[in-house]
Amino acid sequence: MAASVHGYTALSAVAMNANKHQQQKLKVSSKEQAVQLAKRQYRGKVLKVQSSRVNGNPGYSVKLLSNDGVVFYVKVDAKTGRVSRN
Repeated sequence: MAASVHGYTALSAVAMNANKHQQQKLKVSSKEQAVQLAKRQYRGKVLKVQSSRVNGNPGYSVKLLSNDGVVFYVKVDAKTGRVSRN
């Protein structure tokens, strides 16, 4: 069993540090940021946003409704910050 360190197990502390380190490497670290990037490049109403893999990297899939009624998806690569329409 892992030793307790100030209320957290040592294993939890290592996992938390690894997660912080990974987030620092990412250019996009939240759904809100992904939506901002998608809306900056493509006009429309955001219908849904979810985490997904983009070119093997962590990222987000943003579902939008265009002003002329077309539903389309935009992928946001969290590692590079690239935005692409499917």
